[in-house]
Amino acid sequence: MIKLIKLEWKKYSLWKYVRGAAITTAVMLGMLLLISSDPDTGVLVPQVGKSTIHALTELFLNMSYQVFTGVMLAGFVVSEYETGRIRLMFAYPIRRWTIIAAKIAAVCLFTFLALLGSKILVYGILLALRSEEDTGIHLGEVSLWTGAVLGAGVSVLGGCIPLFVGMKTKSSRAMLIAAFVIMLGVMGLTQGNVLPFTEGGSAVGYALQILGAPAAFFAAVYRIETEDVR
Repeated sequence: MIKLIKLEWKKYSLWKYVRGAAITTAVMLGMLLLISSDPDTGVLVPQVGKSTIHALTELFLNMSYQVFTGVMLAGFVVSEYETGRIRLMFAYPIRRWTIIAAKIAAVCLFTFLALLGSKILVYGILLALRSEEDTGIHLGEVSLWTGAVLGAGVSVLGGCIPLFVGMKTKSSRAMLIAAFVIMLGVMGLTQGNVLPFTEGGSAVGYALQILGAPAAFFAAVYRIETEDVR
């Protein structure tokens, strides 16, 4: 499996996605600085409640990389059906579901590490501008790192859910649309200041992402061994 993952990274020129991740992080950082700064002075100002800079950082980065995961899966998996290259892959003496699993693992591992790296970078920049009290980012707290890791993992899993749509339609465009729709739905469930859901909505949103990812994978590989690929 590790060899297959490395082959996928080499095949799709991983540096292209590294550049895309860097641009995504830069855009999210710019939005954070714009929202969190005084419009007259441009100085980062302290905020309270669910609008703390830390909460906004988690929201922006998690949601953007959830879509980023969907974009990568569309390129690694669905596009190969569109171009017909998947027929060549399935001609190898390897189980088809293993090939698809390697593609998904290659995407998820990359986006998970990229998201964590982005959080660390943004934390560092924000703390260079303001104090821990103003930003709500306390690097010495275990809960901050636990939340960052869990949030990254759940967001990457959520980005896998649109794969079901992509595999059924064999359309990258349909999958990308589904990725944005699911991202907005998850944001509405997990952020009480976006839609008027109860406190249980957050747990429901996380549960749907955690359970939705394996369901999407199962739907993607169901009967794939006997599927007539055209």
